[in-house]
Amino acid sequence: MVEAPENSVLLSNTEIGTSWVDTKREVQIGLFFLISGSIFISVIFLILGFGMQNSLVPIAAWVLTLMAWRVEIVKKKKSELDFIAISSGHPWHHSDDVGETTVYVLDQEGNWISLQTEVRIATTYDPLFDRILLRNGDSEGEIVARCDSFPYIFSDVVTTINMAQALASAQTREEGADDEFEAAREREKTAEGVLEREWLDTEEGGLDFEPGALLRAFKQSKSGEDKGKPES
Repeated sequence: MVEAPENSVLLSNTEIGTSWVDTKREVQIGLFFLISGSIFISVIFLILGFGMQNSLVPIAAWVLTLMAWRVEIVKKKKSELDFIAISSGHPWHHSDDVGETTVYVLDQEGNWISLQTEVRIATTYDPLFDRILLRNGDSEGEIVARCDSFPYIFSDVVTTINMAQALASAQTREEGADDEFEAAREREKTAEGVLEREWLDTEEGGLDFEPGALLRAFKQSKSGEDKGKPES
């Protein structure tokens, strides 16, 4: 595990990291496989005539394998947040500091890249080098970092980065400045930005544009058919 930058903490070591993995769900899944697998092994041994006592060793092996599997899944899920760090002034940081709110992402070379507060991450895949490109805004935006596919290939990781960015932006916004979220809601309510539509005049004789290529071709084909018909 790479250490977080100075005066920052890995996101996996915050309350967000604790809630990142749904431990209750993982336990329920583990119990389901444990019970169903144990019953299956017992039934197979009974059918083969080995008796219940002889099935204890395979069941024990199944339990140990299952536990190791589920623990590894939990560890891998939580490690997704080891690639994100936040400064001590960030709202997700446990510190009461009101300093920097910088969000960091770990690139392919193992270096921490600090994100400007206005950056919102979008990802594109680079098949040539089998890596993920973190871009600003959308798939055509400026490249912010070049990273391994894990964990940035997961959309919920990218969403978490952008949530952290939005909170950092809100934390550093000056008093009285416009809130981008509130502004977006206001535009949505007032339908601001909707383009005015200009409709063609539909009165008789009002269509003054030339027919399209498809219409001209259709007329020409009809004209050819008419010329080819014998006169009655």
